[in-house]
Amino acid sequence: MKTSTIVAVLVAIVVIGGGWYWYSMQAPAATPSTNTTINTNPNGADYTPPATDTTSNNSTVGADVNAGVTVGSVPTKATVAYTVSGFSPKSVTIQKGGTITFTNQGSGQMWIASAPHPAHTGYDGTSRTQHCVAGYTGATPFDECAAGNTYSFTFTKAGSFNYHNHLGSEDFGTITVVE
Repeated sequence: MKTSTIVAVLVAIVVIGGGWYWYSMQAPAATPSTNTTINTNPNGADYTPPATDTTSNNSTVGADVNAGVTVGSVPTKATVAYTVSGFSPKSVTIQKGGTITFTNQGSGQMWIASAPHPAHTGYDGTSRTQHCVAGYTGATPFDECAAGNTYSFTFTKAGSFNYHNHLGSEDFGTITVVE
């Protein structure tokens, strides 16, 4: 066997072996949780959520373990608090057919509605002046249509929907609905 062939085989072995060694020494990637429940702080204040439970495939963010139900990795129920600081959390991802409950935990009034303000056309395409009148029989709008302390809405279509407090339009958030 020629010397050049032997050298080529040795170089190949060193390169392959070195690549294998380098790959095996890399830290394994964190395994994402398959179930997530999104809850809010019952006091409505900003807080640091507890560390994720890495011993199981379930993680809970927030205080009330029973407030959300999950399907796969996307919850079918979530709660958003409206506080003096705005919405908490501002952005939520939920399963299509899932329900989000908004609760007023602040001192001001709350009127949840889809964006943009003041039309509220972002979810079903009808305006506030169309769907907030007595006798409206069209598609269910993502609009509370009046001030209240609790408002629940079930999302029947996938997409990303901005929302706001009609009585304090500087307070806004986003709901992402996935199949």
